[in-house]
Amino acid sequence: MIDSNPEVKKHIAEFSGENKLREKLIAARKRAGVTQKELGMISGLDYRAISRAESNTDISPNLKTLVKYLDALGCELSVVEKVAQ
Repeated sequence: MIDSNPEVKKHIAEFSGENKLREKLIAARKRAGVTQKELGMISGLDYRAISRAESNTDISPNLKTLVKYLDALGCELSVVEKVAQ
C-alpha cells in the first residue's frame, strides 16, 4: 500500500540517496584515517558541521560544506546518471 503512494515513494528515494551520500562521506573520511575534528582542522569547517553532514538528521550540508569536506580528503563531487532499475 505504501509503495503505491507516489509521494511516499519519492520521499523514500530521496532519503535513500541521502543515506548513500552520508555513507560515502564517512567511508572517504575513514579511508583518509582522520577524525571529524581532524577533518575540521584540515578543511576549515567546524567539526559540528562535519558531524551533521555525516548524521542522519533533517539538516543537510550545503554545497560549499560538501566541497570543502571532499576537497580536504582529496575527493571531488560528481554527478552521474542513475542506472535504470
